[in-house]
Amino acid sequence: MKKTITLITLLLTIFISSFTTAYANAMDSSKKETGLTLDIARRFYPVETIKQFIDTIHQAGGTFLHLHFSDHENYALESSYLDQQEANAVQKNGTYFNPKTDKPFLTYKQLNDIIYYAKEKNIEIVPEVDSPSHMTAIFDLLTLKHGKEYVKGLKSPYLAEEIDINNPEAVEIIKTLIGEVIYIFGHSSRHFHIGGDEFSYAVENNHEFIRYVNTLNDFINSKGLITRIWNDGLIKNNLNELNRNIEITYWSYDGDAQAKEDIKYRREIRAGLPELLASGFKVLNYNSYYLYFVPKSGSNIHNDSKYAAEDVLNNWTLGKWDGKNTSNHVQNTQNIIGASLSIWGERSGSLNGETIQEASKNLLKAVIQKTNDPKSH
Repeated sequence: MKKTITLITLLLTIFISSFTTAYANAMDSSKKETGLTLDIARRFYPVETIKQFIDTIHQAGGTFLHLHFSDHENYALESSYLDQQEANAVQKNGTYFNPKTDKPFLTYKQLNDIIYYAKEKNIEIVPEVDSPSHMTAIFDLLTLKHGKEYVKGLKSPYLAEEIDINNPEAVEIIKTLIGEVIYIFGHSSRHFHIGGDEFSYAVENNHEFIRYVNTLNDFINSKGLITRIWNDGLIKNNLNELNRNIEITYWSYDGDAQAKEDIKYRREIRAGLPELLASGFKVLNYNSYYLYFVPKSGSNIHNDSKYAAEDVLNNWTLGKWDGKNTSNHVQNTQNIIGASLSIWGERSGSLNGETIQEASKNLLKAVIQKTNDPKSH
C-alpha cells in the first residue's frame, strides 16, 4: 500500500511539475523576442567581441543574436562544402583567413564556442544565409572550387550577383549551404533566416520567388526550424501563396529607395506591415530609420549612437514600422512578435570591432528596453 501511495505521489508531482512548466512556457510565449542583428560579412568580429554583444543582449533582457554572415563581401564562416576550412587557413592574431580570398571567417570550433556561450546566457543564435541576391562571396568560393563556367550556369539571367531561383541545381546548392549551417547551429537555434532582400523582380514573375521561398521553408521546417525572411519580395497580389508559418523581418516599405518613382512604385506593389499582420503572418519590427546603426569610419560613432538611443527611447514604439511615419503605425501589436537593432558594416572601414560594440551598447539596450515595455506597444 505504501509503495502504491508513493508511486501516486511521484506521478502527481511529475504531473504538477509538467503542468507548471507548460503554463510558464505558455505565459512566456507572450514575451517579445528582441535582440541584435550583426553583420559579420562586411565587418568581421572576433569571438570575444561577439561574446560581448551577447553579454549586452543578456543583461538588457534580450533573446536573440541574428548573425548575417553571408553577403557580397564575404562568407564569414567555415564551410566544408565551399572548401573554406580551418585546416587550410592562415591564422593572424587568432583570426582565420582564407588564403585564396584573404577574407576572415569563423571556424567550426569558434562557432561552437559562441553557440555554447550564447546558450549559457539563454540567447538564441539565428543564422542567415542570404539569397537570391548578396551572393558574390559564395559565387567566388564556388568558382575557386568548380570554375567560372560552372558558376555561370548558376547565376540569374537578370543579374550576375543573384542566383537563378528557377534552376533546380542552384536551389539545391542553397539548400546544401542551409543544411550545413543548420548542422552547426541547429541545436541552439529555433529560427533560420534565408535573406530575400534587395533582389530584382517584377510583379509578373514574383510568384517564382514565392515558390523558391516556400521550397526553402519546407526544407528548413523538415529540420525542425522556423524560417525568417526580409520583407522586400512580399507583394500584395500573391501574398496568399506564401506559407503562413514564415516569419517576416520588416525593415523598409520601399527598400529605402532614393528616387521618388521607385519609392512610389514599391509602396504600390509591396505589402505593408499591417497587411502582413492581417494576412496572418508573424512579423518582427526592423525599422531601418530607428533600428539601423551603420557605423561610419571617421565619424564620432559614440555621439551617433547616443543620439540614436535617445531617439528610440523618445520616439519609437513597437507599432512604428515605416520610418518616422506615425500615421500608419500599428495599434494592436500582438502579432508583432519582436524587434531588433541591426548593426551593418559597409561603412565601418578601419573602425575597431570592440569600438563599435562599446559605442552601440546603450543603443542596443534602448531597443530591447522599448520592445519589452508594454507601454510602448
